[in-house]
Amino acid sequence: LTSLPALPPGLYRLTAGHNQLTSLPALPSELWLLIAGHNQLTSLPELPPGLRSLTVEYNQLASLPALPSGLQSLIVEYNQLTSLPALPPGLYRLTAGQNQLTSLPALPSGLERLDAEHNHLISLPALPSGLRMLTAGHNQLTSLPALPSGLTSLTVNHNQLDRLPVLPSELGSLIARYNQLTSLPGSIADMFSGDCLVELEGNPLSDLTRQALWNITNAPGYSGPLIDWSMVTPPVSQATRALYLAVADWLTLTKGGEPDLTDKWQTFGQENDAASFGAFLARLSKTENCRKDPAFKTQISSWLIQLAEDDSLRAKTFSMATEATSSCEDRVTLALNQMKNVQLVHHAAKGKYDNNYSELVSVGREMFRLDKLEQIARDKVNTLRTLGDYDEIEVYLGYQNKLKEALGLTSVTAGMRFFDISHITDSDLQAAELQVKTAENSQFSEWILQWEPLRNVLEHTYPERWEALCEKKISDYESVYRSLEKELKKNKLNNDTDAERTIGTKAMENAEEKFLTGLRPLRDEMLGGYL
Repeated sequence: LTSLPALPPGLYRLTAGHNQLTSLPALPSELWLLIAGHNQLTSLPELPPGLRSLTVEYNQLASLPALPSGLQSLIVEYNQLTSLPALPPGLYRLTAGQNQLTSLPALPSGLERLDAEHNHLISLPALPSGLRMLTAGHNQLTSLPALPSGLTSLTVNHNQLDRLPVLPSELGSLIARYNQLTSLPGSIADMFSGDCLVELEGNPLSDLTRQALWNITNAPGYSGPLIDWSMVTPPVSQATRALYLAVADWLTLTKGGEPDLTDKWQTFGQENDAASFGAFLARLSKTENCRKDPAFKTQISSWLIQLAEDDSLRAKTFSMATEATSSCEDRVTLALNQMKNVQLVHHAAKGKYDNNYSELVSVGREMFRLDKLEQIARDKVNTLRTLGDYDEIEVYLGYQNKLKEALGLTSVTAGMRFFDISHITDSDLQAAELQVKTAENSQFSEWILQWEPLRNVLEHTYPERWEALCEKKISDYESVYRSLEKELKKNKLNNDTDAERTIGTKAMENAEEKFLTGLRPLRDEMLGGYL
C-alpha cells in the first residue's frame, strides 16, 4: 500500500506496517493502538488523545507530534529523529535507538525500559526509580547518572565512560565494552548472583584492576558473575578502508567485477555502521572458511547482492558488524552465522514463505535448534568460568560448527579455527544433539506460535480470523484490566503506580494466553502436515 483511505470514526486499532506509506490520514479520536513501522513516513498527523501504544520504527521521521498524556509505549527506532517531544507521565517503554538524538527529555517516573543506542547522546537525564532496563550503547556518553536500585540490565558499550556509578544489587547484566574505564566499583563481584554477566572487553583497565579481577574470579568457591574482559587495551585506530572497496574484493573474486553494484555500495558508505561492515568483510576474507572453501566466496557475493537490494536487512546487518571484529577470527565467523540467522527471519517476516509452508517450518526448526544450542553453550561457559584459557566465542561457535550436519544448520559456516580451546568434548556434542532433538519433538509446535514470521504468515493467510483474534485479545485485556482495577479501588490502591503496572502485566499475560489458544487451530490447519 502507498496510501490509506479516510479512517472511520470509532476505529481503535490500526496496523499498517510493512508497506510503502509516505503519510497517514487523520486519525480517529478513539484510536488507542497505532502500528505503522517499516514504511516511508516522513511525518505523523496529530495523535488521538487516547492513544496508548505508538510503533513507527523503520521510517524517515525527522520529528514527532505532541504525545498524548496516556501513551504507555513508544517505539521509534530507525528513524531520523534529532529530538523527542515531552514524554507522557505514564510511559513505561521508550525505544528510540538508531536515530540522531543529541539529548533526551525528562524521563517519566514510571518508565521501565529505555533503549537509546546508536544516537549522539553526550549525557542522560536523571533515571526514574522504576527503570529495569537501560540500553545506551554506541553514543558519546562520558558519565552516567545514578542508577536505580531495581535496574537489572545495563548496556553502555562503545561510549567514552571513564568510570561507572554505584551498581545496583539486582543488576544481572552489565555490558560496558569499549569505553575508557580504568577502574571499577570495588564491590562489583559481590553484588551479582552466579548467573549474571559482566562484559568489559576493550577498556584500558589498570594493572591493579586487572589483577583484582583475576584474583576474585579465580578464588576457590567463586560463584559471582561470568566476567568477559580483555587484558588488551583498545587497538590503535587505523584508517578504515572504504566499504565499496571491501565489497568489490568479494565481487571481483567471484563475478569478474560488478561495476554497477560496486557503485551502489559506494552510496551505502554513509549509512550507520558502514565502516564496521567494511572492516568485517576484510576480516572475513582471512577466515578459515575463505581460505579452504572456494564456494564460500560465491555465497558471500550472493549475500552482498541481496543486501544491496534490501535497505531494512542491510541496516540490521550493518548494526551487527560493530563488535564482530573485536577479537579473534572465530568471532567474525560467529557474527556471520548470526547475520545469516537474521536474514532467514527477515525473509520469513517479509512474506517469502507465505506460500511455502514446508520451507517456513524448516526455517523455524533451524531457529529453534540454534536457540537451544545457545542455551547449552551458555551452560557450558558457566562450567568453564574457573579456567583461565577458555574463550566464550569458541564455545558458542563450536557447538554450531560441529553439529551443523547433525542438526541441519544451513546458516552455519563449515569451518572454525580454534575449536581445540572450546573445551567441548565428543560426549558434550552427543548430549547436545540429543537434548536439542528431544526438545524439538516436545516443544517446537508451541514455540513456533510465538515466532513472529509464523504470525505474519497467519495474518496474511487468514486475515479475517486473525483480525477477530486480535480484537478478542484487546477485549480480553480490557475485561481483565477493568476487573483488577475494581479490586484496586476497593483496596484504595487505584493511584498506586506499581499496582497499576502489575495489573496491566497480569491482564496482558491473560490476554496473550487466550490469544495463543485461538492461534493453535490456525496453526494446525495451515501447518498440520508439516509439524
